[in-house]
Amino acid sequence: TVARRYTLAATKKLSEGLRSVPQRISHKNRPRRNDLDREDRLGRQEVTSQRRKHEEVAAQQEHLMKEEENSWNGPRSTWKESAPQLADHLNFVFPELHFPPEVAKRILTHGSHPSAIYGHNGALSFMGRRVMESFLLLMLHSSSALKKDHNLDEIVARTLNSYTLGEVVGSKWALGRAMRWTPSISASLLKAEADQREMLRSVGLYKVQGEAVNAVVGGVFFQFGASVAHRLFHTRVLPLLIDHGLPLAFSEDARVACKRLGGEDGKLLLLDPLTLEQVAETAS
Repeated sequence: TVARRYTLAATKKLSEGLRSVPQRISHKNRPRRNDLDREDRLGRQEVTSQRRKHEEVAAQQEHLMKEEENSWNGPRSTWKESAPQLADHLNFVFPELHFPPEVAKRILTHGSHPSAIYGHNGALSFMGRRVMESFLLLMLHSSSALKKDHNLDEIVARTLNSYTLGEVVGSKWALGRAMRWTPSISASLLKAEADQREMLRSVGLYKVQGEAVNAVVGGVFFQFGASVAHRLFHTRVLPLLIDHGLPLAFSEDARVACKRLGGEDGKLLLLDPLTLEQVAETAS
């Protein structure tokens, strides 16, 4: 019994001693304080970086919107629209003809404009160029002034030069006011330039206007037929080129052809638009 009491007392004392000793906490799996600080600092830097990126993107979008409003291209929202003002311009230049908005949009949209993805004047310009070459060659072959040493290819290339067409015919038709294209410089720089004529030539306006003249003839050929395109060429195009590309030897032939078709203000349509539509319906 004495031994038993002694054993129980010793056990009780030992258990009380163990409870009074503070338990050791294991730091084996706990992250160090420096690591926590570094992760917190990296997290704040990432948030700041993302916020800065969002601000830069927003600023870029705002800048693009302002540039878009003041650029040659106009607002992006209008690129896919039919743009009736383009048809209005062509209908003003050629009062007898009534260009559908979609055809006018294609005629006056150059391939350099962003909206060209919805259609541009490349195909009509190619067609109009070939149409005018055909009409000019027919006149040259029928001319008494044609000599054996005349180079027809050279005469055609010189007469229908794109820059000449743009500067002379395109400016006469004021195509630069209605065309949709993208120059190589901004509108603000062009306005600040003193020599506007030379600047317009350097940025390619006359070349683009020349392609638009081709496209107008191609569009007329496509929409109204070969007869109307023929009258357009001999009364509205070739007379303007007599002193700007057409050799002097053939100037009289050009004047005679223009006069025979009614002069520079002669009618383009021999039939009214309703009759043309009826003929088209009958043919189809």
